[in-house]
Amino acid sequence: MKKSILLSIALLSLTACSDGQTGQACLGENNSSLVEGLDGQCKAGDAIATKYPSYFCDFNYAVAYNDYNSAMCIYSGKEKDERTKD
Repeated sequence: MKKSILLSIALLSLTACSDGQTGQACLGENNSSLVEGLDGQCKAGDAIATKYPSYFCDFNYAVAYNDYNSAMCIYSGKEKDERTKD
């Protein structure tokens, strides 16, 4: 829990730069919800948590992984398409 809080603080401090990011956390009411369960409430540039960083994270910014097999990152604004389709 302590690591999650520290990661959140570090990620939020990165979003404070004036580079067009929202600087807002989009982590739900309990501050630990994954973007997959927030039904489109998050906007591009928000700090998010996700189990699928390759689909949701903007890799122009830092991605922090944690012990809960998820990542904190800056949201790209939409779920990315899969390159390989069945």
